[in-house]
Amino acid sequence: MAVSNWVTRTSAANNAWRAIAWNGTVFCAVSNDGTTTHAMTSPDGITWTIRTTADFIFRAIAWNGTVFALVSQTGGANGVQTSPDGITWTSRAQASDRAWFAIAWNGTVFAAVAVDGTTSTNVMTSPDGITWTSRTSAAANQWMAIAWNGTVFAAVSTTGTGNRVMTSPDGITWTIRTSAADNDWRAIAWNGTVFAAVSASGTGDRVMTSPDGITWTIRTSASNNFWVAIAWNGTVFVAGADDGTGNSIMTSPDGITWTSRASVVSGLTAIAWNGLGTGSTLLLPTAGVGTVFAVVRSAGTGNRVMTCHFSKFGSPT
Repeated sequence: MAVSNWVTRTSAANNAWRAIAWNGTVFCAVSNDGTTTHAMTSPDGITWTIRTTADFIFRAIAWNGTVFALVSQTGGANGVQTSPDGITWTSRAQASDRAWFAIAWNGTVFAAVAVDGTTSTNVMTSPDGITWTSRTSAAANQWMAIAWNGTVFAAVSTTGTGNRVMTSPDGITWTIRTSAADNDWRAIAWNGTVFAAVSASGTGDRVMTSPDGITWTIRTSASNNFWVAIAWNGTVFVAGADDGTGNSIMTSPDGITWTSRASVVSGLTAIAWNGLGTGSTLLLPTAGVGTVFAVVRSAGTGNRVMTCHFSKFGSPT
């Protein structure tokens, strides 16, 4: 099934949007600039409204069924923010002052990973987004992304030699895994069968997959773009790149075979689908919204969102 018909949307502000998540009612995107306007929300991916947050460099967002949690690259003692709706935000104390780049929820805890710090400070967990605890990671790598598959968290890194993956059943105890290549791994997603991770470096090998987070296999990417985002919608993986000329999207039904897709803009940074909820649970979209991928960008004038609409698990509409 081709994933096409991408349309640019008017963003609420020309911020450098870095992450996006869906909570069953709204998309919420966050940026690493914008003074106190680092968040925007949308019920459908089309109409966006700016929201007030603390003035931090936000990098990641996740939903746990009750609150959104944001983690930041900077923010000192209170670099975490939580919100029940994406509108009203409250500062929370993070476990350590690190450059937090990714966060995921497993049904019990949030787990966040950082690109700096020692092994004792570059992972933290929280049962509610409010109280955070430092955890010991498997290596002091630059951990860029994290995902949950129903059994384990898997995190991927941009640094390390043969050890750019680590897994954990609970976010507390982490084990190093051998990555398929020492590429610049930037994003990871689960489709019910395999993890797929995408990279910003490598030659024809900017994807790797794993059925369990332990054993990884290199895959041929559709192009040597700077791949930084990936999501699954029940039918296909969709990956987005921070560069490219009309080919900043690639798709795969299985994580193995990838196809370039036409994109109306480049400079993509994050992608979410509004049917994907907490852990491996599917949340159906609000009535009338349909299903849609929403992609955010870090550059552009009034067009820092792009969407692709679907009938339920069907063709683009």
